[in-house]
Amino acid sequence: MKTAWYFSLVAVICFEGMGRKFLPQIPPVVFYFLKDAVLLLGYLRFRRPASVLAVNGWLYRGFKVFWIIGFCWTVIEVFNPDQTSLSLGMLGLRSYWLWWAAPPIVASILDDEKEKRRALYVLLGTAVVVAIFGAVQFVLPATSPLNAYATMGGEEVVTAVVASTGRSRVSSTFTFVSGFADFNILIPPLIMSLGLDARDRRLRWSAIVVTCMTAAVVPMSGSRASVLLGLAVLAIAVWSAGLVTTRLGRRIAVGGAVAGVLAIVAFPEAFVGVQSRFQNREETQGRYVQVAAMVVPPMAMAMYDYPAFGLGTGMQQNARATMGIPVKYNVEVEAGRYLVELGVVGFLFVWVAKLGLVVALSRAYFILKRAGRRGAAAAALSYAFLTLLGGLTFDHIWQSLYFLGCGSILAEVVSVMRERAAAVAANGTATVSGRAAAAA
Repeated sequence: MKTAWYFSLVAVICFEGMGRKFLPQIPPVVFYFLKDAVLLLGYLRFRRPASVLAVNGWLYRGFKVFWIIGFCWTVIEVFNPDQTSLSLGMLGLRSYWLWWAAPPIVASILDDEKEKRRALYVLLGTAVVVAIFGAVQFVLPATSPLNAYATMGGEEVVTAVVASTGRSRVSSTFTFVSGFADFNILIPPLIMSLGLDARDRRLRWSAIVVTCMTAAVVPMSGSRASVLLGLAVLAIAVWSAGLVTTRLGRRIAVGGAVAGVLAIVAFPEAFVGVQSRFQNREETQGRYVQVAAMVVPPMAMAMYDYPAFGLGTGMQQNARATMGIPVKYNVEVEAGRYLVELGVVGFLFVWVAKLGLVVALSRAYFILKRAGRRGAAAAALSYAFLTLLGGLTFDHIWQSLYFLGCGSILAEVVSVMRERAAAVAANGTATVSGRAAAAA
């Protein structure tokens, strides 16, 4: 039952786009909300042990008050006088907070080595399908029906191409290019790090092979962010695993090098396409500035135009266009959207709540590294690095994959804390970490 639920959750996240693109007789909203329904089913079906909740709260300690205030502020903003749609406000609340519930649920089902191994195989199998379908799309003409994007607001979205090569910017099994790029950034470091930490030799090699496959298709989305963040995460993983001084560090380094060579040799046009996009210096520099604004709040507050108290929760959701709701402000970058919806005060509280995830994952990194679980530690540090750079609220694929990965990392931390429980009981240590270990 647990494996079936986990498989269902991964499938509805990663194959939602297939339904929206190739089953037009089914309303797109069904596929959009299906992953939420599966998540809620897991919330109702599976008990979250006190050990998981205790460790989860302990990792996030010091930031819960900001989360609560941020949540309350978004609720208040639903009733902002400039908020013109209650339905859009409810959708906004869902986008801000629903998937924060995922890590304890995922960690509770990955409660033993057998479940973790099955879950990793689910991720590996899914990654293979995503990579192969993306490669097929790339070699086909951009006009091929398989390269079509989903409709938006009932209107067909033209498939984007890379001007220098004429190749399509593939979306693989996702609705648009952004979903495929999200997958390429978040899932390879997870399967590589956790897979190489596995005791099963076959599972380790499977992780290496699948990571190479996913790396080879990264440039096919035409996304500069996928390439840059992928390289950054690889460097983080190698460093946190012990560079080349440990067997795991050497495996990650060699696997990353092989994956890079494979990407260039097997699909040179994909590499050339991404390279050509970097040559547009003005646009590339603009992207760097946008990324910096996501990390540095004062920069975001200086860059964007927004009302002091916001327009209301949900007013920058992508669904606004589908619902035909006009709005004065139209911002692409997530930090700017927070400002438009919530104003300065709400933006700061939500940003600090997200910063708490960075701190929690950093704490997880140190715990896992001290316990000798360098692979899981690499995953934790990679996700800490990515937290403020992704669309945690306004990109539903990023948020679901991100919190799914956080759940896997939390499961590893819970396992370590359980191992510490015996030692805590034996020496009577009464530290906060000791109590958390005892709860586990």
